[in-house]
Amino acid sequence: MKLRKVIEKIKPTKEETRAITKIAEGIIEKLRKKTSCEIVLAGSVAKGTFLRGEGDIDIFVLFKKKMEKNRMKEILEELFKKAFPGLSYQMNYAEHPYIRFHYEGKRVDLVPAYKMAAGERLLTAVDRSVLHTKFIKKTLKKKDEVLLLKKFLKTQGLYGAEIKTEGFSGYLCELLIVKYKTFANLMRAAAGWKFPVIIDIKRYYKKSEYEELIKRFNKSLIVIDPTDKNRNVAAPVSEENIKRFKFLARRFIKKPSEDYFFKQKSFEEKIKEMKNPLIIRFDKPNVVDDILWGQTKKLMSTLERELQEYEVKKIIADSDEKQITIAIATKKKTIGGKIEIKGPPVSMKEHVKKFKEAHKNAKFFEKDGFVFAVEKKKKENLKDKVKDLIKREANRFTHLRPFLALCFLEGKKAREPKNPEVNPR
Repeated sequence: MKLRKVIEKIKPTKEETRAITKIAEGIIEKLRKKTSCEIVLAGSVAKGTFLRGEGDIDIFVLFKKKMEKNRMKEILEELFKKAFPGLSYQMNYAEHPYIRFHYEGKRVDLVPAYKMAAGERLLTAVDRSVLHTKFIKKTLKKKDEVLLLKKFLKTQGLYGAEIKTEGFSGYLCELLIVKYKTFANLMRAAAGWKFPVIIDIKRYYKKSEYEELIKRFNKSLIVIDPTDKNRNVAAPVSEENIKRFKFLARRFIKKPSEDYFFKQKSFEEKIKEMKNPLIIRFDKPNVVDDILWGQTKKLMSTLERELQEYEVKKIIADSDEKQITIAIATKKKTIGGKIEIKGPPVSMKEHVKKFKEAHKNAKFFEKDGFVFAVEKKKKENLKDKVKDLIKREANRFTHLRPFLALCFLEGKKAREPKNPEVNPR
């Protein structure tokens, strides 16, 4: 396959680039007339690494370090109202408040941050975003290669550093291309990665220091931020997604196809591929995504841990505007009945005695030189186990608890129950 054909489909047209640049410049001009703060365009539009039809505008309002953090929201809101009187907006919250609004058909985020120099101690997490933009604009030579990587990762469900995805951020994509030059080079390298992998573009560390880096970051993939040597840009990527990226790279190198860039599986299609999964649905609470998916992932981890005896093969989740759906595929649907427990070798008399004392109600037999105990254990099916587990653990999930009216359905297609059986409060 020819990657150039993919680029032609995903690269913004010249008209689109000119239009979004003009919109961004117009917004910045309006803001600058109403403030003495520095106004800066950042993000993928500033760097020229946005995909066709997906250019959101990120504009930063830079404050001096003496500005109190709790004053930023008030000043930002006043500035917006002066620059865009009567225009509706939404106050969102990440580490601190930022304004989201739409202007001439484009989504715009207006973000407050402190003006920082490279290497300075950050006061907020977003302070480094402007530094990232400067570094990439100065260093990145092949923007089209970033587009290929972003599109590949989006289609494979690996793009985005938010808690829901735990994938690759746009900045991480850009750094990987800075390091490997092209998408094809990156795929070949990733296919052969031997973990842990350390990428240090600015060479802040000597190889003799890598062992310490591995201990400090405790991650399979470590990409040192060129603007902050104490930060791993790959930290938000889950270990599962790092390994999946390597797996996909190996498959792509072996048999390249445009499907990797355009054939995206829906959540329902992923469920259909699972063998007779248990489906859990509950209403979606009105909380920010980081809280929602932080608690949903904890719930999934609890389920996976507590259902080990059922041999969990896969657990996935997604949401729409109204509901959260979790699908669990297990090897076993019931546990219990007669179970065999392998004990010590027959020759180890004392150990055999202790083994039999520990299993007083069992029947014993010998096989291949070992003692075995046969015990009867109460049978439990997966559905009832999960139901009891949710009842018992619901209080741990503050924001989900009122919405855990669960629907358990065996099979590949989900439908609503006539009478939800569980509604812990």
